[in-house]
Amino acid sequence: MLNYWAENQNWAKLTPWLGLISIVMLFWTLSPVDTTFWALINIPLYLFHQTEEHYWPGGFKDYFNRVVNGLPEGDEALTDEKVFWINIILVWLAFLIFGLLCIVNIGFGLLIVIFSLMNCATHIYTGIKYREWNPGLVMASLQFIASVYGAYVITAKGISHPMTWWISSVLFSILVHAILFKFVMGKK
Repeated sequence: MLNYWAENQNWAKLTPWLGLISIVMLFWTLSPVDTTFWALINIPLYLFHQTEEHYWPGGFKDYFNRVVNGLPEGDEALTDEKVFWINIILVWLAFLIFGLLCIVNIGFGLLIVIFSLMNCATHIYTGIKYREWNPGLVMASLQFIASVYGAYVITAKGISHPMTWWISSVLFSILVHAILFKFVMGKK
């Protein structure tokens, strides 16, 4: 069953629908004047980002392998299985957990925002470096703007000890991205 969802990124066919459901739920339960809204808006935006990366128009795995890694056709550092586990565990599961923890402390929402900002920055940097669109760039650009504003709102109105949360969020996001890079670059 897991092989079916991983193969050809079949899991990504769910992302536009989950994005729509989560954005409706977000606007149903919160208002843009709520601090928590600006942490949780990254969840539907990230789902739409995944749609662009892996479903429509898709092609992130091939772009990463051919352009970023310069691998010949047929060689893969990033496989369907890796794409599946990265997106299901590190995005869907982590965002769900941190989204729920926002109820306890909005600082956990800052983790979502900073993680999103770092991911968005990699897409924007890659677009500038190669001077071309990459799968995920359009949504990453939009999400970057929303995340910057969200970081401001959460910091200004929501958290106590903002410096501690910022340092923790940045270090956590760097660590996760470093582990991701090591995982992606590792053998099949």
